[in-house]
Amino acid sequence: MELQTMQDRSATTDDGVSGGASLPVAVGQSETRLGLPFQRPSNRRQETTPWWRLFVQIRWGSILAVVPTLLLVVLVIQNIVFFHLNRPQDIVKELGALVATLPNSIPDHNCSDLACHWAALQTALAKLKAGQEAGQTALAELKASHTAISSDLEKSQSLQAKVWEEIRSNKDLLNLTLKDLETDYKNMSQELSQETKELHNFSLALSSLQQKVVDQPTLNRELHGLMPRDCSDVMAAGMSQSGVYTFFIGSNSFEAYCNMNLDKGGWTVIQRRKDGSVNFFRGWDDYRKGFGDLAGEHWLGLQNIHALTASGAYQLRIDFTIFDGRNYYALYNDFSLGRNSLDPEKDGYPLLVSGHSGNAGDSLTSHSGMKFSTKDRDQDKNSGNCANTYKGAWWYKTCYRANLNGMYKATGTCGNTNAVWYDLGQSSYTCLRFVEMKIRPRK
Repeated sequence: MELQTMQDRSATTDDGVSGGASLPVAVGQSETRLGLPFQRPSNRRQETTPWWRLFVQIRWGSILAVVPTLLLVVLVIQNIVFFHLNRPQDIVKELGALVATLPNSIPDHNCSDLACHWAALQTALAKLKAGQEAGQTALAELKASHTAISSDLEKSQSLQAKVWEEIRSNKDLLNLTLKDLETDYKNMSQELSQETKELHNFSLALSSLQQKVVDQPTLNRELHGLMPRDCSDVMAAGMSQSGVYTFFIGSNSFEAYCNMNLDKGGWTVIQRRKDGSVNFFRGWDDYRKGFGDLAGEHWLGLQNIHALTASGAYQLRIDFTIFDGRNYYALYNDFSLGRNSLDPEKDGYPLLVSGHSGNAGDSLTSHSGMKFSTKDRDQDKNSGNCANTYKGAWWYKTCYRANLNGMYKATGTCGNTNAVWYDLGQSSYTCLRFVEMKIRPRK
């Protein structure tokens, strides 16, 4: 189209009038300049074309195609310069790594289309963004792990502080314990020293005792003095003072009052009435175990009297002082409770007594063979309860000739509920100011 215009212009005269002769098509040889075809003019003078016409003959479409390319190159250079001057150093490194991996990201290396390269660049950028997100996730996890480690460290430090505090506390406690142990050791050393001295003394006593083995009577007296069975053993050991002593019979032990003054001494007191300070109207348990004051009014106890007399060979002495001050006594050469009984409690501690003598009449032999009765345990042969009726406790039969555990009354007229002994004085109910029952082995 451009050539055709130029040909039309050739057909016009210099003064602008058309109708001149037209230029032949093949006036010269054809060439290519700047990548565009043009017709070389003829060497004839009349066909010479100025330089500016040659320039006009270049195709304007090709010029328009080259200009955008140049603009794109300028923009790329400008962006590269701006990128290197204004982006941080780490971004430049990442883009350099991205450019290095671009050939692997482009599926078709022969791709020359700009859109194809742009898609590859977008894919690489997406991978870079995914890597950045993964790095941020890993960083968040690292921060969380750091927080957990810090928390565990704080807990560990707190626990360590508690452990040290406990160690210090235990140390103080151990020091106190050590001091206590040292004190205990000193005390134990002193006690051991004292026990060593006592053991030495005991060894000396044992040596002395071994030397006296040949003297059997002396040995018996010393053994009786160490573990007396009754007041006669106490006296045999050389102790003659009246008072309360401890006795040992089998595996049992008990205390009793010893009368060391009357009739050569050695009497074990089992009952005493003298001022009415103790109530004798009691039940079975009290009479079985004993009650009262051993140095004053008391009952020794059926089980203790049985332990003393079960084997026999004991005598009984009863001393009386009546209301007017006169004294009497009754002596029985044979006395025991529950002799040879396997179960004296069940058998009722039966009385065996005989061999009367003395200035008081015999009011006890008639009770021999009877069980002991109390207000809550009737074991007599009467239709009623003698103990409950006559306010006492005794070896009742039907009912009594002696009631020494009845109600105490020292003066005046006594009745059948008081402590009395029939064969004493002019009246069966003579009031007793003092009564004492005591036993001793027969000689």
